[in-house]
Amino acid sequence: MHPLSHTGSFFALFVLGLIVSPWPLGSNRDWAWPILSVLYLLITLALLYKSPAPRTPHARLTLAAYAALLLWMLWQWFGLPGVLPQSSIDVFETRSEFLKTLTYACLFYSTIQLVRSNDRFRIVAYAIVLVGLAEALFGGIQQLMFDIPRSRGSFPNPNHFAGYLEMAIGLGIGLMLAGSTNQTDKRFSIIDFVTGPLGRLRLIIVIMVIALVMSRSRMGNVAFFSAVLITAGMSFYYSRTFHRYTAIVLISILALDALIIGNYFGIERLGERLRNTNSESSMRVDLLEYNFTIFKDHLWQGSGAGTYESIFPSYRDATIPRKAVHAEMDYIELLIELGIIGTLPLIIILATGLHAQVRLLGSMSATFDRGIAFGCLTGTVSLLIHGFADVNLQIPSNALLFVLLLALPVAILESRFDSFVENK
Repeated sequence: MHPLSHTGSFFALFVLGLIVSPWPLGSNRDWAWPILSVLYLLITLALLYKSPAPRTPHARLTLAAYAALLLWMLWQWFGLPGVLPQSSIDVFETRSEFLKTLTYACLFYSTIQLVRSNDRFRIVAYAIVLVGLAEALFGGIQQLMFDIPRSRGSFPNPNHFAGYLEMAIGLGIGLMLAGSTNQTDKRFSIIDFVTGPLGRLRLIIVIMVIALVMSRSRMGNVAFFSAVLITAGMSFYYSRTFHRYTAIVLISILALDALIIGNYFGIERLGERLRNTNSESSMRVDLLEYNFTIFKDHLWQGSGAGTYESIFPSYRDATIPRKAVHAEMDYIELLIELGIIGTLPLIIILATGLHAQVRLLGSMSATFDRGIAFGCLTGTVSLLIHGFADVNLQIPSNALLFVLLLALPVAILESRFDSFVENK
C-alpha cells in the first residue's frame, strides 16, 4: 500500500483548488492567486513530511527543472548580495512571479503524490470537465441573454476563456477514450454512443465546443481542432492501431460539432474574424517588432520574471496606441523576462511532460492510460499552438491546468512503477 493512500483530505483540497481557480477572473488578480499559492504550498509541505521521493526519471527531472527555475528567479530577485545586484528591473513583480511558479511546482508535486489510482484520475479529470461545462454554460448565457458579442465565462478576456475550454475539452475526449474499454471489442452502436454510459460526457463535450465557437477566438478554435488532428495522427503513428470507437468519437467532434452545431452558434462569425485576421492584428505585429528589440537587449539574463509591463514603456513610441500589459505571445514574453538561461528549465519541464504523454499514448498500456494521455496531449498541444497569439500561461488558472496536463501522465507512470515494485 502506498504511504499516501490515506490522504483523502489533502486530495479533496487539491481538487477544490482546481475547481475554484477559474472563477475569480482566472485567478488573475492579486487577491486571488495568493490563496491558491497558500493552499498548494500547505498541501506540498504536508506531503513532503510523510511521502517517499518520486522514483521515475520523468518526475525527478521535472522537479529538478522546477528547482532550477525557482533558483534563477531568486537570482533575478536578489542577485548576489554584496557582490552582484539583482537583474530584475521590478523586484516586486519578480517576487510575485516567483510565488506563482512555486505554486505550479507544488501543484505538479501534489499531483504525482496524490493522484495514484484510476479513481482519482477520473475524479480530477471529471472535476475539470464539469468546471468547463459550467464555464461554457455561463459563457452561453452571456451571449444568448445579454447579447455580448464574444463569450468569456468568468474570464475578462474571451481568448483566455477559450484557452481553458481547449484543455477541458481535451480532458473530456480523454475520458471518453479511457472509458471505452468495453466499446473497442464490440460492434459499434449509435444508440449506445448517444444514450449509453458515455452519452452524457459526449453531451458535455458538445456544449463546451459550442462555447469555444461562441468565444470567437480565432487562434483558440484553430489550435483546438488542429491539436485533435495532431494527437490522433500521433496516436496512430505510435500505436499503429486505431479503434473504430476512437475514430467515431474524433470524427463526431470535428465534423458534427464544428460544421453542423457551429452553424447555429456562430461559426460563420468566427470565419469572418479569421478572414479579417490581418487587418485586426496590426497591434500584435507592432508589439512583435518591439518585443524582439527588448529580447535582444536582455538576451541571456532577461529583464526579470513578471516585468514585461514594466520594461515595455521604455521601448514604446507614439505608434503604440495603448498600454501593453503582455506581449500577446507566451513565448516571447517568457524569453524577455527569463532570458535564454531561465527559459531552459521551462523547456525541460515541457519536454519531459510531452515525453510522458507520448510514451503512454504509444505504449501497450491499458486503454485507460492511453485515453488520459490522449486527452492531456490534446490540451497541451492546443495551448502550445494558441501560445503563438496569446498569453494563456500568464493566467494562473490556465497555467495551473496546463501544468496538470503535464503532471497527470507523469503521475500515471509513477503509480504504475509503484505497482510494478509491489508485485515484484
